[in-house]
Amino acid sequence: MPFKKGQSGNPNGRPKDPVATAIRERITETIDLEKLKASLRILPEGGEYVQGVSKLLPFVLPRLNAIEVTSLGDITPDDLRKMSEGEIGALSNLIIQEYERRDISKIENDSNHLQ
Repeated sequence: MPFKKGQSGNPNGRPKDPVATAIRERITETIDLEKLKASLRILPEGGEYVQGVSKLLPFVLPRLNAIEVTSLGDITPDDLRKMSEGEIGALSNLIIQEYERRDISKIENDSNHLQ
């Protein structure tokens, strides 16, 4: 009997690969965030550790698609839908920080041009 739309023969989803999960957990445990911060501060001496960690990160974190934005007109609704909540939050924070950094009189003049 065929499956109904929206239902599968495996309602719990595909099982996680225990080996890959164990490797991912070990790599995550191995990364010392304090050592990484200290190494970043003293580059190039700490560069070796940073390079090693950066080579391990693809095995821990999902790869993100790069979105290059040169102007607000370049952002499409589809681009926003592809972004994670964290990426949208980071973009929002950058926009707010830039807005707060600017001179208010310049912002008012620029907004008049947009209307």
